Amino acid sequence: MKGLPDDPVHALRARELLAETRQLIAAERWKDAAPRSHALMQIAPDLAEAYDLMGVVAMKTGAPQIAEACFARAIAIGPVSATRLHNLGRALLALGKSGEAERPLQRALNIRADDPAILSDLGDAQLNLGKHADALKSFRRALKKDPKHRYAAHMVAALTETGTPDPTYVRRLFDDYAEIFDEHLTGKLAYRVPDALAAMLAAEGHKARTVLDLGCGTGLVAAALQGRFGAIDGVDIAPKMVEQAQSRRLYRNLAVGDCAEVVASNPDFAGPYDTIIAADVFIYIGALEILFDAMMPRLADNGRIAFSVETSSTSDIEIRSSGRFAHSASYIGTLADKNGLTILAQQDHDIRMELERPIPGQLYLLGRAN
Repeated sequence: MKGLPDDPVHALRARELLAETRQLIAAERWKDAAPRSHALMQIAPDLAEAYDLMGVVAMKTGAPQIAEACFARAIAIGPVSATRLHNLGRALLALGKSGEAERPLQRALNIRADDPAILSDLGDAQLNLGKHADALKSFRRALKKDPKHRYAAHMVAALTETGTPDPTYVRRLFDDYAEIFDEHLTGKLAYRVPDALAAMLAAEGHKARTVLDLGCGTGLVAAALQGRFGAIDGVDIAPKMVEQAQSRRLYRNLAVGDCAEVVASNPDFAGPYDTIIAADVFIYIGALEILFDAMMPRLADNGRIAFSVETSSTSDIEIRSSGRFAHSASYIGTLADKNGLTILAQQDHDIRMELERPIPGQLYLLGRAN
């Protein structure tokens, strides 16, 4: 094998490490694979696959800087392949280097034309660079090649009509996430929005008697408010998330479906609610007018609406390469005015960690205008 050490003893050890690392990666035992891939790279510094494997492990263990260096070295040793170029592009994207990622991703497509995974990552890079038309073209090509590519479908929908998500993408995203949602979100991603919204309500002196939890997920809002409400109803688009919420035994009514449709038509959600909470929900909905049209008849006369958004400084509604939407302060202000609501409180609050960086956001508390 090209790149193995000339010394037969070292070559034998390199082969052993190569086999072990491959097996551990196949089993997704990333922490066990890390020292072996490093040892392989040390004993066989001219073996391109050693850098490939180390790069894959580094990406999976949250070290994209190491991954970038490894994939670049594998490309330098050669041969250049679409996979290696794609891996380098993904590492650069993870580091926020979209401008640098675009070139290897384009080169990868020259080798493996119309690969939906490469096209999707290229679309992300282009979107991050503000090249919306190019991003839409890339996502459309990905979707044409793979009609079941839900992320590409979501991005095509969002880029074609402002603020329009693909509901199937959102539902599957959270169904797949349901079992590890609480641990991953509140642990690794340092998500604290439900507690922060509960604190905002308490600081305003609002007592939550009847609560509507939009996009209830696994029930983190009910847990944050536990002991401070009379009855709480929840709705979420993902069935498996609702199953997790049901297990908390805190909700009076739970429903699976689109928030606006359930609130508008389900008699169990007729209200009136003195408190409506949407913790990290609007970021998956985009345009909020239809939802507010459904909510307002259910809001009590002295009711409050508390919610979080990711912050956009470029447009009213912005789709991001995370697949989430961001909203501007002016958009929220206009939405409040149209619905006869006053902004009672507004504060900056990081929504979560992503790629080791905080995602800026804002918390809002709205009430009916006097």
